Amino acid sequence: MEEKNQQEKMAIVRQVELFENAFNKAKENGGIWLENDGRKAPRLYLKPLQISAFNAIILGMHSDQNGYKTNQYTLFSEAKKRGESVQTKEKGVPFLWYNWNEYVNKHNPEEKISRSDYQALPADKQEDYKGIRHREVRSLFNIEQTTLPMVDKTTFDTVVKETGPLKDRTDVESASNEIRQGVENLLEQSRKNLVDIRTDTTGVAHYDSKKDIVFLPPASSYEYYEDYARDAVSMLISATGHHQRLAREGMIVKNDKISEDAVKQERLVVEVASAVKLQELGISAKLSPDSMKMTDYWIRELKEDPHLPDILERDVNNAIDMVHKAERGEKVELNNRVLQNQIADIKHILPKHYYVADEIKTLPNIDTKEFVVIKEPEQKMADVVLPSGASLGVENEIPGMNKGRIEHALQKEGYETVTFYNVDGSMGYRPDDSFFDGKEVSVNRMNKWNLETLTLLDVSDAVKRSGAIDFEKILMLRNDEGKWALYLKPENEKSFSVYPEKADLNLFFTTVKQGDEETSEKVRQDMAQKYYMAAQNSPDIKVDLFKSDATAEELARIDRVNIFKTKGNESTPSVILCMPTVNGEKLTAREVSPQQWQRMWLAEDMQDYKKHLAASLFADVLRKDRTDAVAVGTDKSEQEAQSKNPNQQTEVYEEQTEEKSRQSESHGPSESKGNKSKDESPKTETKVTAELSPMLKQFYELKSKHPDAILLFRCGDFYETYSNDAEKAAKILGITLSKSNHTKDAEGKPLMIAGFPHHALDVYLPKLIRAGERIAICDQLETPRQEKDVTEKQKNESDNQEESKVSRMHR
Repeated sequence: MEEKNQQEKMAIVRQVELFENAFNKAKENGGIWLENDGRKAPRLYLKPLQISAFNAIILGMHSDQNGYKTNQYTLFSEAKKRGESVQTKEKGVPFLWYNWNEYVNKHNPEEKISRSDYQALPADKQEDYKGIRHREVRSLFNIEQTTLPMVDKTTFDTVVKETGPLKDRTDVESASNEIRQGVENLLEQSRKNLVDIRTDTTGVAHYDSKKDIVFLPPASSYEYYEDYARDAVSMLISATGHHQRLAREGMIVKNDKISEDAVKQERLVVEVASAVKLQELGISAKLSPDSMKMTDYWIRELKEDPHLPDILERDVNNAIDMVHKAERGEKVELNNRVLQNQIADIKHILPKHYYVADEIKTLPNIDTKEFVVIKEPEQKMADVVLPSGASLGVENEIPGMNKGRIEHALQKEGYETVTFYNVDGSMGYRPDDSFFDGKEVSVNRMNKWNLETLTLLDVSDAVKRSGAIDFEKILMLRNDEGKWALYLKPENEKSFSVYPEKADLNLFFTTVKQGDEETSEKVRQDMAQKYYMAAQNSPDIKVDLFKSDATAEELARIDRVNIFKTKGNESTPSVILCMPTVNGEKLTAREVSPQQWQRMWLAEDMQDYKKHLAASLFADVLRKDRTDAVAVGTDKSEQEAQSKNPNQQTEVYEEQTEEKSRQSESHGPSESKGNKSKDESPKTETKVTAELSPMLKQFYELKSKHPDAILLFRCGDFYETYSNDAEKAAKILGITLSKSNHTKDAEGKPLMIAGFPHHALDVYLPKLIRAGERIAICDQLETPRQEKDVTEKQKNESDNQEESKVSRMHR
């Protein structure tokens, strides 16, 4: 949460003070903590604006505790305009005001527009923006805090008769009937649109969260109708927190139990939200006997946990909004019930790692003045767990357990940092068992200014049982047969994959489709833990999606593998192709599936995976004795189509170096389409080398001008670099370094070449720059396709005149 400003902090102090007064009042008033007696819900005087649920309860408590007749409130400025100024020495009540004056682009957080600009956009463009909520704190005053009762007593009396308590109403009977009608309408609409409501024969109202049913005794079984209404509203508010509705923490079962702190927080939400709805109906709010026991805990948490008021505001507003939705006749739909059961099943098998924290929670004792100390000698740090009163900013010292004395005693033992915790609540102490590795845990009490150790706790067994695994990646991948596999990359371990059960697959994709990122992440993590443990127990369930069944001999025949995306156009979509060099011979490219392309970027050894992928796609070429073999992931008809499509072959050859293209011109189209035979004459080789020399000449001329830069040449859909530059780039980027069989460098040695697809430039360029290299990116003026339309004479002239263009320099 964002850091609050001073005004917001002061508002929270004032709100907590109102809650504390109300809960203390309940102890002396039979549980009644907010008296309404028929008063209408808080409103802004003479303003049609709707007040949020949380603001309403704050205003209601303020009005009740000061004995005001109405819940009508106004701003200081508005009262002054009407000539009804606020009286001197009157304190206002904080009111949380939210404005939406700015909107931000969902795809570009830097782009923000005003509310007026947003409203001027067409509806389809507005979907690209979301509002930015700004919170302001304003002070409101009850109309009795103004001079209205004195300057216009007639108007004030009219307001009291219309909105005040029943005893001041003009028609008491009509007002009473209005309250009953409001309760009956609420139950009728909630039964239709929110939750199943059934008559209970035991005489005890309750909400069954497992069955999602509210059981309510008939109104006739209650001595007072108000008690019937309170039970009804309380049960409806509880139903809004169901894990398939608002999923409040106190309603979600984890590992077959609900956290005690979550249960107490849920009761606070239910009581406050119920009070809001009862206030709307004109009925006083009353705490249940169980809630009465929690008031001290609530007051402590509201004071010590700066985030609890925000959480309470959110949950109360959401609960009341859902009830209002049902009252308007809108159906409140449940999430998938089977999905939740499956999530619970996976969580049930996961290990629990809070044995030590659960044990520590039971040890501090306010009567015997005992507390727990967790020491970390190496870091000179100590944690102290008290029964309560851990907050340093509140006067809450427990006699015999003074935090200053405890800290002083630990500092004498050499512990420089001392931190205090409570056994539960927002400052509760609950680290994972692995946290206690190497730490000393003891039960202590103070003996004047010294620390007395009563018991040492052995936590070694619990530490050994801990060890939840963190994962760098958790993904669903398809193998070449289209079967889904769960890919796991544990932290500091090698990745592996497993084939999950069908039920887990359905669960995984169902949560993803629902768009709930938090639930999806939980399912992803739980599934990873489950299959990691299964793989530890049964290693044979692991599968390797990055290897083929090719032999070492077959892999050795593959010299180099290029995998790249082609340029698409309106008639021909972009495809991913694999073009290997086998025994010095470049083969016709074959298509790579999107799944294979995805795995390439996940592979821990990309070059090894590319070789295995090529071995799989070109199995028929590598295994001469199995001419009918079909590459994995590519059906036979597809391979035949690739070999028979002359247009595709032409495009593929354009991805290769200029040497290959020029050879195609010298031998004709029919020879260029076939694989080059190994018995070519030396004369042909000499001719090819001669034709490539202008390109090398350009390279060396540019290199003489930029000797400290790596030159990258754009050749079709590839960037290539040569000679020493190729050796540097291959070493830095981890790409393949190959030797040309036909082209010689300036020293007469086979030319060294390294390259990568053009679309990978954004990945590789930063790596080269971070390695301290200067980079020059060069575009050749002529492509092989253009050269086919030029005569031999024109080619000779252009070879002597044209140079590569240095398009941009990077450092």
